[in-house]
Amino acid sequence: MNNMELVSVIIPTYNRIHEIAASIDSVLSQDYTELEVIVVDDGSSDGTEGFVREKYGDRVRFLKLEGNHGCHYARNEGIRIANGDIIAFNDSDDRWHRDKLRKQMDYWAKRPEDLLIYAAYETTRLGRTIRVPNVQPLERLQGRIFTELLLRNTIGSPTILVRKDAFYRAGGFDDSFPALEDWEFVLRLSQLGSIGFVDEILVDVDATEGGISSSTSNYYVARCKMVSKYLSKIREHELFDTIAKDIFDRAERSGLLPQVKQIMMYELQAAEGMK
Repeated sequence: MNNMELVSVIIPTYNRIHEIAASIDSVLSQDYTELEVIVVDDGSSDGTEGFVREKYGDRVRFLKLEGNHGCHYARNEGIRIANGDIIAFNDSDDRWHRDKLRKQMDYWAKRPEDLLIYAAYETTRLGRTIRVPNVQPLERLQGRIFTELLLRNTIGSPTILVRKDAFYRAGGFDDSFPALEDWEFVLRLSQLGSIGFVDEILVDVDATEGGISSSTSNYYVARCKMVSKYLSKIREHELFDTIAKDIFDRAERSGLLPQVKQIMMYELQAAEGMK
């Protein structure tokens, strides 16, 4: 792989005017310089468009969407106008380390067969700074990892690099998912080939509420929908009990267990009905 291929970086945003500059700056300051930045404004009403255009001028391409559709739709629209054959994502409240792209592109040059490259990130949850993923051994994080991804999402979207042709071959982000569309996309992609992993923290992720990500209820709707969509594979690998327990344990801690059980029942009935 030519180490100076153009990388198109898609940054979806919705009413994040006070955070987005740090995200954009972290991309523009990369020591890998063959890149374009595309900010996709998903119907913001806080002056994001004027702020970004005035601060960055032609250093950033800006796409304004009418209405608010969600980050999956915004990312798909950004990729549609991207010039690069390699696509990267950042969120409007996350920050890349300066060497992120270079280290990932160097890694990819050694493993050109990989369809997607990701890396570790650092975030703060419940007052603790944690590294994601923290799964061991390394073999569970790279290669043909579809079964591992059925169990858990180890891939943070701000760390992803993916070839545009592979993105479209996998079908892009599924607009029918109210959340977790990045996890579901990577699941589909992982069935087509191998995934690469740079075992370093290359992104700082802001775990605050109120960004473009969806609500807690949408999270559970999406988890149950994923079980429905991949039910045959989940049963083939004898993972249903493990996955259902994880979902229900989380729902119980959130005080939503009865509602989530109803959603799961509905999705399972829908899956069985499609046979």
